[in-house]
Amino acid sequence: MSTRLQQVKSLLQGIREDGMRYDTLRVQLEQQRLCMIRRASEELLAVNDEIQHHYEQLKNSSQQRRSLLQLLGVSVNRAGLEQVFNWLPGAQKNAAKTWWQSLEQKAERCKAYNEKNGELLIRQYEFIQSFLG
Repeated sequence: MSTRLQQVKSLLQGIREDGMRYDTLRVQLEQQRLCMIRRASEELLAVNDEIQHHYEQLKNSSQQRRSLLQLLGVSVNRAGLEQVFNWLPGAQKNAAKTWWQSLEQKAERCKAYNEKNGELLIRQYEFIQSFLG
């Protein structure tokens, strides 16, 4: 198997794995919100650690994807990714595009959950501040 083919396979595998990581992250963000609502501080700390671990994994995966795109000689952006997808035969090309679109959607959903959790945290902090005077 050629090096280039291995790099493309690694790129696609990373996209699929990140999709699963975002699924897990979404569940953890939901748990985080419930812990904040219930004021379950010890459980919240544990969930926060898990979330941080997932963020680190996603960051590392993103850096690996960038490196693979560079090694493949394409631009390190969406256009470069599309270029790599266009190298693939029809069925694999469609699957890769679907995986990428799904990954983008999952990332946006997690971002929205994270923002809602941040807003809840701010509201709770403001309530405590007003309560304490």
